[in-house]
Amino acid sequence: MAKSITVLFAASEIFPYIKFGGVADFSYSFTLALRALGHDVRVMMPRYGNISERKHQIHFIKRLQDIPINIAGKEELFTVKSSSITNGRYKVQSYITTNFNYFDQRKAIYNDPVTGKPFPDNDERFILFAYSVVKTCLLLNWFPEILHCNDWQTALIPVLAKTLYPNKFKKTKFVLTVHNFANQGEFPESTFDKTGLPTEVKEKLMHNGKFNFLKGGILFSDFVTTVSPTYAKEVLQDEVYTKGLNKILIELNSNFAGILNGIDPWQWNPRFDDDIACKLQNSNFASYKKCNKEDLLRTLGLELNPEIPLIGMISHIEEYKGIKLLLESIDRLLKEDIYFVFLGTGDPNLTKRLQKVAEKYPQKFVFKNVYDEQLAHKIEAGSDIFLMPSIYEPCGYNAIYSVVYGTVPIVRATGGLIDSIEPFNPETGDGVGFVFDEPTPSSLVKKFKEALDAYRNKELWDKIIQNCLSKSFSWKDSAEQYVEIYRNLIK
Repeated sequence: MAKSITVLFAASEIFPYIKFGGVADFSYSFTLALRALGHDVRVMMPRYGNISERKHQIHFIKRLQDIPINIAGKEELFTVKSSSITNGRYKVQSYITTNFNYFDQRKAIYNDPVTGKPFPDNDERFILFAYSVVKTCLLLNWFPEILHCNDWQTALIPVLAKTLYPNKFKKTKFVLTVHNFANQGEFPESTFDKTGLPTEVKEKLMHNGKFNFLKGGILFSDFVTTVSPTYAKEVLQDEVYTKGLNKILIELNSNFAGILNGIDPWQWNPRFDDDIACKLQNSNFASYKKCNKEDLLRTLGLELNPEIPLIGMISHIEEYKGIKLLLESIDRLLKEDIYFVFLGTGDPNLTKRLQKVAEKYPQKFVFKNVYDEQLAHKIEAGSDIFLMPSIYEPCGYNAIYSVVYGTVPIVRATGGLIDSIEPFNPETGDGVGFVFDEPTPSSLVKKFKEALDAYRNKELWDKIIQNCLSKSFSWKDSAEQYVEIYRNLIK
C-alpha cells in the first residue's frame, strides 16, 4: 500500500463552520476525500465572529495560546483552537485561528455587512492568518509534506515559510489552488511593509503597481492548480481572466493544472439530505420531485401549481455570474408560464434591480437576498430547471449539484461548466443539460425555450433526468489526481 501523505490544508472558509462560496464546499469535501484515501490531512481557517464555538466544539490547545505577532507595527495576539469536520464516515482535524480585532469581532468573512464592501484591513487580517499557519507548524514542530493553500487569502503562507523559515520547511512542498483568478488580493504598495518580509522579495509581490497576494503565492508555490481543466486553458490563453498573471502561469509550464472539483457524497445527495422535504427513494423520482417542488413553492409563498416549471438560481450577485445577462433577458423569460426563484447576495446595484423584478412579478419571481444553506438545498431539490448564465465560471458547483438532484441545468459554455455539463442531444439521448454559447439575451432565451419544450415532452425529459441521476461527480478521481501531484513533489 502506498505511503500516507501528511497534508495541512489552509483556507479562509470551510463548511460547515462558515460558507461564502465554493471554496468552503471544496475545503470540506476535498479534505474528507483525501482522508478517505488514507492520508493524514488537517485543515486550518480563521474563526469569524459568527462561528459558534459551542456548536462546532472548538476548544483550546495548550501550546497554541496568546501567540504574539507584529502586524503593521502593532502587536497582536492570536490563539489556535482545535475542532474537526466530518461527513459521518470520516473525520478531519481542524485548527482554528482566533484573534479579537481581525476575526472574532467581525461577523463576516470578507465584506463589511453594513457597507457590503470589503473590510479595509483585509490585507492585515490575512497576513495574520498566514503567520498563524506558519507559526502553528513551528510551535507543534510538525512540518507536513504538503501545505495546500487556497486563493489569495492564504497565498502569503509559502512566501513567509520559504523566506523566513527555509530550513524548517525545507521538506514541505506548497500547493496553491486558485478558485477564481479575478480575486487576487490587490492592495496599496504599503501593504508590503506590514508583512515583515525582507525587501529583496518585494518585487515578487508587486503587480501593476500594487501589492498582490496571489502573485506571491503563485511564485513561491511548488505547484498551482485551478478548479477545472477548461478554466485552466482559458486563464492561460487570455490575460483578461488573470490581469496579466497568466504570463507567470505559462512559465510554470507543467506545474499548473486544472482539476475538476468533485462533491462530497454525503453533503450533497438527495438520498441522504436532511435539508429537503423528501429524500429520493430508489427510483421513485416523480414523487421525490413533486414533494420537494410543492415544499419549495410553499416556502416561497407561490401558488401551488406543480405543473408550472420552476426555475432555480443560486448565485453570488456579481457581473461575472451573468446577472446583467439575466436582467436583460428576464422580461422575455417571464413571458413564459414559469416560476423563478433567485437566492443570493452581492453587488448592491444589481441587487436593487433584482428586487425590482420581484416587485414587478410578485406571482412569478421570488428573490431571496440572503445566504441560506437549507434553502439552497431546497432549491436544488425542488426546482425543475437550474440556470447558471455565467460570463465566466471557474467550476460551477451549483450546476453540478443540480444534476445530482435531478434538476436540469441551463448553463453558458465556459470554464468548469464545459467540463461538467454535457449538452443534451435528442438524437443520441446523451447529455444532462442545455448549453448556450454566446453571452447574449437572444442566445439565453433561445436555449431557455428549448429547455421548456423538452420539459413539456415527458419522454424526453425523463431521459434527461435518467442521465442526470446516473452521472457521478465523486471526488475519488480528482482527489487521486491531487495525490499524484503531491507524490511527484515529495519524491
